[in-house]
Amino acid sequence: MDIQVEQEIKQQSLLSFKEKLAFFTVNIGNIPIMTLLGAFLLLFYTDVVGLDPIQIGTLFLLSRVLDGLNDPIMGYIIDHLPRTKWGRFRPYLVLGTVILCLNYLVLWLGPSMATSGKMAIAVISYILFGFTFDLMDIPLNSMIPVMSDRDRDRSTLANIKGVAYLAGGILITIGALPLIESFASKREGFHVVIIGATLFVLLFSILGTLGIKERIAPVNAEKYSIIDALKILRARPVSILFLNTLILQIGNGMTQGIVLFFFIYVLKRSDLYPVAGASYIVGTIAAVILTPILVKRIGAKNTKSIANILNLVGMLMMFFIPASLPLVFITILLVTSPGAGVQQILFYGLQADATDYVEWKFGYRAEGVIASVFSFIVKAGLGIGSAMGAYFLGIYHYVPNAEQTAETIQGLYTVNFLIPGILAAVAVVIWIIGYPLNKIAREKMMIEMVAIRKAKDGYINQ
Repeated sequence: MDIQVEQEIKQQSLLSFKEKLAFFTVNIGNIPIMTLLGAFLLLFYTDVVGLDPIQIGTLFLLSRVLDGLNDPIMGYIIDHLPRTKWGRFRPYLVLGTVILCLNYLVLWLGPSMATSGKMAIAVISYILFGFTFDLMDIPLNSMIPVMSDRDRDRSTLANIKGVAYLAGGILITIGALPLIESFASKREGFHVVIIGATLFVLLFSILGTLGIKERIAPVNAEKYSIIDALKILRARPVSILFLNTLILQIGNGMTQGIVLFFFIYVLKRSDLYPVAGASYIVGTIAAVILTPILVKRIGAKNTKSIANILNLVGMLMMFFIPASLPLVFITILLVTSPGAGVQQILFYGLQADATDYVEWKFGYRAEGVIASVFSFIVKAGLGIGSAMGAYFLGIYHYVPNAEQTAETIQGLYTVNFLIPGILAAVAVVIWIIGYPLNKIAREKMMIEMVAIRKAKDGYINQ
């Protein structure tokens, strides 16, 4: 029986090329939202709108507290919404995209165009962003577990999602700043980029959603309760994955929010910012090639550990490089970029594993609540990290559009490299010691799950 089940796992893909392309499309449609927010919002609010960085940091933290309350509730609600002829998640993905895009325009253009009440508009729209982003992101992040339960398909979808996120982020990093600076004023440049990006999100997200399918039904039709949801979050593979990801995302949020300041005010080479983004192209290509090979040989847990270590070594090295050697920074980014690429590709495959673990352990699926917590982690990491970066700007006496003091420059080194490096070290120790699903344990779980689904007809044929 085990041999038959193992063959079931490796059987022919359920996914057509057209559906894979649609999945890439819907995911790349998600990219501009967080990428522009993480990389440019702090700079936009300080240098263009003229808001105080300390107040901005407080806003980032406040919104994350509200997200902590909102995201699990949203996930629970989405898991309990009725299934439509489009599926459980696709209708809400389309509706959520439209609502999110409307608020996103207000988030950027409102404070910039208003003659008064700029901070009030920023506060309201940024807090609403946490709610509206969930409407789009949770259904999207719930798709991999319901599109297929086959290892080959899961790996393919995770790779597609990871490549879409990396490629989209790289293209924005390379293209956004030169485009903004090509206009007569930063304000005008930002307006053009934000409006164009919002239209891109609408078009690609909706078109991609129309081309994907939901196939996997829960093996148990009974819905889980709120008490059960707490059990889900306490499950060891779930909690360790969440904690590791949260710590890494805080470091990423700090770097995303403040690295542009480093290129402009420390290296004084804003032209190298797109080059730094382009260096991740090499990492993306290497990750696409290496990730399936490494996962097959040593498992996802060990592969992620290696990627984490490569990243933290790079950050700690850059902390000691003087600003007079800007090309050394680019070289280190180039060499360590596969670490970021591998982590991004693994991220959503590990989320799917967490969903399977819950079904295997407790007997019910919880795509929505797991995806919602992941959504919270991404936003929390960006928010807390960006808030810390904004606070450091105030603490180290950053002055917009001016020559910075030695104290400010040292602060930018600390926020960009030292603190994220220390956080990455803590995260990798937690991961290595705490995450239980090594290669053997995961394979055993998947073999048993395929047998259960086969016995209970856990497929939706479309």
